[in-house]
Amino acid sequence: MTNRWAILALIMGAQTMANVGPLGIPAIAPLIRDSLGLSMTQAGSFLSAYYVGAALMSLPAGWMADRWGVASTMVAGQAVIALGLFTVSGSGSFAALIAIMILAGTGYGMLNPTTAKAVISWFPRRQRATVVGLKQVGLPLGGAVGALLMPPLALWMGWRVAVALSAGLIGLLAGLTWLCYRDPPRSELEAPARQEGSMRAVLRNRDLWLVSTTTLVFAGMQTVWMAFLVLYLQETVRVPLVTAAGYLVMAQVTGMIGRVAFGLLSDRHFGGRRRIVLVIAGVGSTVCSLLMAATGPGTSARLLAPLALCFGFFGIGWNGVQHTLMAELAGPRAAGTALGLGLAVSSLGVSVWPPLFGLLVERAGGFGVPWTVLGLAMAGALCLLLPVREGRMDVS
Repeated sequence: MTNRWAILALIMGAQTMANVGPLGIPAIAPLIRDSLGLSMTQAGSFLSAYYVGAALMSLPAGWMADRWGVASTMVAGQAVIALGLFTVSGSGSFAALIAIMILAGTGYGMLNPTTAKAVISWFPRRQRATVVGLKQVGLPLGGAVGALLMPPLALWMGWRVAVALSAGLIGLLAGLTWLCYRDPPRSELEAPARQEGSMRAVLRNRDLWLVSTTTLVFAGMQTVWMAFLVLYLQETVRVPLVTAAGYLVMAQVTGMIGRVAFGLLSDRHFGGRRRIVLVIAGVGSTVCSLLMAATGPGTSARLLAPLALCFGFFGIGWNGVQHTLMAELAGPRAAGTALGLGLAVSSLGVSVWPPLFGLLVERAGGFGVPWTVLGLAMAGALCLLLPVREGRMDVS
């Protein structure tokens, strides 16, 4: 398999299946909460634990991809996620479930930066944000599939079986990736990174840290919505579980659209500029969070549906452009390391924000104040993008 579009399809499949289980778990969080007797904060912390593992592994995995290539790291990441989720399906306590989710997250920390580097290495710069956005469609697509299928499966066969089935799908894609993926011929991006100072140069890059810190809040906000939307709609707005999960599916679907649309906007309309697209996404996310603070019991679908759709577009759609900007700021030889840094920092935000949000819900006695705080934090994070000096990778 050497056609770049076939490679992209394979990577999108791997990225999608890797997210079905982890992002489907929030859709069945009420069932897991009842089964294990969890608090609201605990029930909202599954994704946080998962991304602790991703935060720990992303930077080492990016460095490994720069030095040794991406194929083995991609397959190993998928295998670790599958093994972790299969073990989650048999966990009997909150402590065990969280520990295993952290382990599974290390697999995603291996997969995500290496798939991004693989896509960037196969395509020219004029298409880069678009194809990275297509690759990143795997996250909301996997989340949509998980939110669509896992609640009825869990209600029918139990949440443990639903999680185990998602692990099996990831394992199948790991085997397919091992059989079919090939590195691109004569790509500068795939040459071994022999410069000993490449890691040091990335860690000293001011602009990489500014973008990473900004997306720490972007990623935390995105995960709060995904982790708490179903819980909030079911317990506060009094929406049935399957209907509430449907709103999460809607957000994931428009998130897919947003990831492609923002990539096209950056590549074609803004001439390769990335920062302005992130600002647009951040403003939209801020407005959605502030509007969600005004909802409550009895809020009609006429407001909830547009909110879910708009949040998905703005709050999930930014990711591919951020990946592209990080790679371009670092340059070809250190692209994987830079992507690993960005994913490590953003994964930290994913790990920290949902538990803080859940704790604030418990302390404030409701969701109104937490949704407002989330929106204001997003607005503040946008200020960090102002001094970023955009770079360009000119590899064709």
